[in-house]
Amino acid sequence: MHRSIASAAAMVVLAAALVACGGSDADNAKTAPTKGASSSDSAKPGGEQTSKATPTGTQQVGKLGDTLSLEGMPGLSSGGTVTADVTLNQYEDHAKPSLDAFQAAPGHRLVAAKFTILSTGEAAYGDTGNMGAKLVDSTGTVYAAKPGSPTIGDSFDLTLNVPPGEKVTGWVIFDVPESAKITAVQYEMDAAGLGLNLDERAGKWTID
Repeated sequence: MHRSIASAAAMVVLAAALVACGGSDADNAKTAPTKGASSSDSAKPGGEQTSKATPTGTQQVGKLGDTLSLEGMPGLSSGGTVTADVTLNQYEDHAKPSLDAFQAAPGHRLVAAKFTILSTGEAAYGDTGNMGAKLVDSTGTVYAAKPGSPTIGDSFDLTLNVPPGEKVTGWVIFDVPESAKITAVQYEMDAAGLGLNLDERAGKWTID
């Protein structure tokens, strides 16, 4: 009787050990750290980042002049939807700064993109003026915007607050290496609050 109980206990312990070993391997496979944009983004002078653009099928894509309908976070005060029709109106591959302080870094050139944002949701769209805008080059490198204005027009305000039915238009400027071939412009809603590069909140316009 005692021997049977002891044998049964041994079998339970052995089975538990086997499950633990198998479960550990599975857990390791599931929780192995991945290198995402948040861990690999390392800003360099001129706004260049080391992250690579990896859009998914949820991201809206258009071309210069197209309007893309994007969705942001719900309004903090009203809880209403925050959506916007974003248009890439113009793109300047070799822009000139309105002030010397906005000059590109040595070995870089200034690039400018002009957007129109029409608020179409139930709540106002509030964001930074340029943080949601990015460039992508032919190698997949992503470039963040920087403060400043080009000579061809005024930049967005530092902060945006666009009530439903209203729109704003402004330029965003970037530093990119002289040799970089820009292939796309992106705009992500609520980039300042999220910082997650969520494709469902971003639009992408291809540049020929």
